[in-house]
Amino acid sequence: TKNNDRFEWFAEKACEIGFDVLSPVFGDHSERKVLKTARVEKILVSAAKQSLKAAIPVVNEPVSVKEFIREAAEDDKSLKLIAYCFEDERVPRRSIKEVLGSYEGADIIVMIGPEGDFSHSEAEAALAAGFIPVHLGESRLRTETAALTAAASVYFRYME
Repeated sequence: TKNNDRFEWFAEKACEIGFDVLSPVFGDHSERKVLKTARVEKILVSAAKQSLKAAIPVVNEPVSVKEFIREAAEDDKSLKLIAYCFEDERVPRRSIKEVLGSYEGADIIVMIGPEGDFSHSEAEAALAAGFIPVHLGESRLRTETAALTAAASVYFRYME
């Protein structure tokens, strides 16, 4: 997000829900290119304690979207999802609920774009790397709301 407070709010709330790794990415449309991971780590420690989590999520150093995609492409065990706004007739977006409901594995990667969404070249690179395009509902969501919605979707998939 261009506003650091919104990113920190997302990290705190997603930690309360539960996730393992936060990998900030900077894309072609990102307005901010700096993130203080040490501050985010402190927020996650506090959120993990408050929500009685056994583990504190890892915060990776920020990388470019395309670098993240290249690294994720090497992971053949994880379900890789990309949530973006523009529609591509060749590869229609599916509901995240539908995709998660048919998945049997454990590891899930969800990419959420910046304000202004992923660029077409970033989305194309993700699709070429095996990412499945998903939507999070009918509304167009702010970046931090979309990320929290995705985290909650994954959480509800595993909640019994």
